[in-house]
Amino acid sequence: MSRFAEILQSFTPISLKEMEAVELMNRKDTKYFFDRKKLDDVLEELQPDYKVMQIDTNRFFSYKNIYFDTPEFACYTAHHNKRVNRYKIRIRQYVESNLTFLEIKFKINTGRTIKSRISIPAFDPVFTEEARNFLTTHTPFDPDSLQPTLWNDFKRFTLVSKSMSERATIDTDLHFKTPDGERHLHQLCIAELKLDGSSSGSKFKVAMRENFCPEARISKYSVGAAFMYEDLKQNNFKFKKIQINRIENA
Repeated sequence: MSRFAEILQSFTPISLKEMEAVELMNRKDTKYFFDRKKLDDVLEELQPDYKVMQIDTNRFFSYKNIYFDTPEFACYTAHHNKRVNRYKIRIRQYVESNLTFLEIKFKINTGRTIKSRISIPAFDPVFTEEARNFLTTHTPFDPDSLQPTLWNDFKRFTLVSKSMSERATIDTDLHFKTPDGERHLHQLCIAELKLDGSSSGSKFKVAMRENFCPEARISKYSVGAAFMYEDLKQNNFKFKKIQINRIENA
């Protein structure tokens, strides 16, 4: 049985205020996905060099998402086709904090992602007037053309290097749901490293490499939609789905 929750308790804590005081300039983002069985070894390797974000007594946080797309799945298709200038639209609830935001992620042709968000009163797929105005301002989509396509829950913890040059999130317990069904990915872990472009020798990258967790482009929305909507275009995600199924069925 995995000991990762116990190992996580051995990390030195860092507060949200301390963490947000550090700006990562010239930032590079790298994603990974791997089998949860590797998490104990990964964390034991990282423990001497990283702190874990703690709010009150919590180190492990729950997230709920509602993703939106057009009836033709324009956002999903743009990601599948590797288009630049593509959008991801979601409502995200930070469960322990009881905070909810409408968030837009816009990936531009330089590879940089611009994130915009506003606070909203409830975790509800019906857009308020303020939300509609926000969507009109920040996306090319008519809010009336957007519909909820995927519900996604997961748990996350955040590590910060003691040198304050990088942060990493690791997501577990992924759950996807649509009106027609649901799927749990109990074994899959998704990690994202946010690294200062001027730094080198990331211990997180070393731990990933030594535990055979390769870098990978992965989006929870795209993966979830590909699993839950089999009729969508999937050519560029087929191998990724095979890898995830192998992790889940091992």
